Amino acid sequence: MNINPYENFVVSTDHRGVVTVAINVGGRPLNVLTRVAMLELETIVGELERSFGVTGVIFRSDKESGFLAGADVSVIAGIETKVEGFGLIEAGQQLFARIEQLPMPTILLIDGPCLGGGLEWALACDHRIARDNSSTKIGLPEIQLGLIPGWGGTQRLPRVVGLAAAMPMILTGKHLSAKEAARIGLVDLAIKPDDWQREVNRFVDEVVDGRSESRHSLSWKSRLLDHTTLGRCITIAMARRSVRSKSTHHPALSAAIDAMAAGFDKRRDGFKVERDRFVEMLGTATSKNLLNLFFARERARKTSTWISNAHKAMHSSPIRRVGVVGAGVMGAGIGQLAAVRGYSVVIKEVDDESCRAGTSRIDGLVREYANRKQFSAIDRDRLRSKIVVTTDASMMGDCDLVIEAIVERIDVKERVFSELDHHLKSSAILTSNTSSLSVTRMGMATKRSQQVAGLHFFNPVHRMELVEVVRCHDTDDATMARLVAFVKTLGKTPVVTTDTPGFLVNRVLFPYLGEAILMVAEGGDVEAIDREVRRFGMPMGPLELLDQVGIDVAAHVAKSLDGVLPDVASVVNHLDSMVSRGLLGRKSGQGFYRYRGGKRGGGMLSSTRNAVTTAPSFAGMIDDGLSPITRRLIYPMLLEATRCHQERVVNEPWAIDLAMVLGTGFAPHRGGPLQMIESIGKKTVLENAERLEMTLGDRFTTNDIVAFRTKQPLPSIELGHQESP
Repeated sequence: MNINPYENFVVSTDHRGVVTVAINVGGRPLNVLTRVAMLELETIVGELERSFGVTGVIFRSDKESGFLAGADVSVIAGIETKVEGFGLIEAGQQLFARIEQLPMPTILLIDGPCLGGGLEWALACDHRIARDNSSTKIGLPEIQLGLIPGWGGTQRLPRVVGLAAAMPMILTGKHLSAKEAARIGLVDLAIKPDDWQREVNRFVDEVVDGRSESRHSLSWKSRLLDHTTLGRCITIAMARRSVRSKSTHHPALSAAIDAMAAGFDKRRDGFKVERDRFVEMLGTATSKNLLNLFFARERARKTSTWISNAHKAMHSSPIRRVGVVGAGVMGAGIGQLAAVRGYSVVIKEVDDESCRAGTSRIDGLVREYANRKQFSAIDRDRLRSKIVVTTDASMMGDCDLVIEAIVERIDVKERVFSELDHHLKSSAILTSNTSSLSVTRMGMATKRSQQVAGLHFFNPVHRMELVEVVRCHDTDDATMARLVAFVKTLGKTPVVTTDTPGFLVNRVLFPYLGEAILMVAEGGDVEAIDREVRRFGMPMGPLELLDQVGIDVAAHVAKSLDGVLPDVASVVNHLDSMVSRGLLGRKSGQGFYRYRGGKRGGGMLSSTRNAVTTAPSFAGMIDDGLSPITRRLIYPMLLEATRCHQERVVNEPWAIDLAMVLGTGFAPHRGGPLQMIESIGKKTVLENAERLEMTLGDRFTTNDIVAFRTKQPLPSIELGHQESP
């Protein structure tokens, strides 16, 4: 075979006649299939098609970061016409079809991420083997961008693993570990890291010698569902039923099922259906909004104004040891996460009893994590050994970063900050996990206010991706750089905010929660309110969310926002009344709902419930696609998001949309509050808000929102040239 130099590939042949094609896309931390890489791969495949004496082909990565993160998302987002879209998808389908038809056996090695187009490439090969470590992630995440797999994923994956296993992979976009992939027959082998090279060589020898056999045995259920026409029809019908209620907002779900079904229909060309559906989805508002959010996430992780200083700051004073004050739910969660990410952690509690409770909580979190990751007892104990729970404040002395996570009382926090200031070394950063209190005021209790900031994690810590990094009045750039870099190492997405009451997320969220509370006080039906919001696309309704957070916690946040938000007093009064009656939400068994055994029951009855329980249908409203209930609840968020944009609570408008989606679950397919204003139309939102204001009061005022009064659109998210996640 003629070996040519390539920009993104290294091609070599060994003594067995096995050709290795190693991808290494320059200038990218992860391999992605750029246009140039695709053209080079076409050339390599052409040479393989014409070659003689090649006994096998190995495709692998030449990067330590993993095999392939998929297609270049910026190329997909930049498609402007249907013709261009069809061309890109057809080119990928044809290339992988040629790989599938190569005359020699093909093996793809998966070490690290193998996602999207990476897995579609792998599915075109005869064999796949994966390295069994935590970095190996195998999946088709296109649905999370409002798209479907377009390079054969909807056709080959069901054939390889069966429809029953392929459906959830494609419809959720979740990735599998190497072991999980081996269990369903997606990979031939999941190999332990220590045995990787030896087992790879052995497997290749078996394939070249024609001795390889399938190691995956089919269960009776798989034979029934995946290998009979009736079984496949049942699987497809069940899938269609499961996505029916979601397909209006997420049309890619139905499109993916249609493409998979076409692959088993002799009357249809499954690959053509896949192409057609992909291009259709690319033109939907859902996909455009989800792509915008994808790039916003990448910007938050990579191009924050503080990142430029991160490299220098990390080298001058790297964060290695993390202190946490308070081993409650949030403190323990933060400590466990930091330990998982390799940090040494010390957690301080106030007394022996609290220390014992905190130790028990940490033990439980570590045990749960180890079970989920299938850790050995040795690995579990090694993780647990990274965390020390103590009452001795002096043990914080070696910490590079301390995160306070105690009771939400400013006087208590000020006292803790003052005490810690004496124990910490001069380079240490002191932060608070407060959700609404002034971190600047806490910093005034220390002699290191330039090294004080907020790190607001969301509950539950291990699931919620967002962290608000709060810059106080005196916080210096080096501190912000170190904190943004630290948040990234935790696998979280940082959004930098100013130190304003409620920061960004709680400030935008609370008008929505407050409006729901007022609606209940007027006699509104709890379940009807939440049901309408779920139909809008929220993961749960505002009243159920309040019960989850805790009515007492919500009351505290509401009080901290007094003076920032209009008409907070009436909301506080209602919440205080519930607290005085012991209605604290899920934790007390009663709130807006009743709870038994941790399960939610019906909504609490209101003594004032009447015929206007679902909010009046105000006369003269312009159609905005919202129901009367949803409009009344969502508009306060839209208005407050615009005020935060004006006041520069964050530097960029895309950060508001991203934070609200990641921090509250704001319907992702709508793109966030500011994007929703653009979609509805600023004039429509303004006129409807004015009608709501006339009926309901000043909390719907638009007088101070200059952005609505201008002809200039709110800044939108530009699609940049970014890598896949």
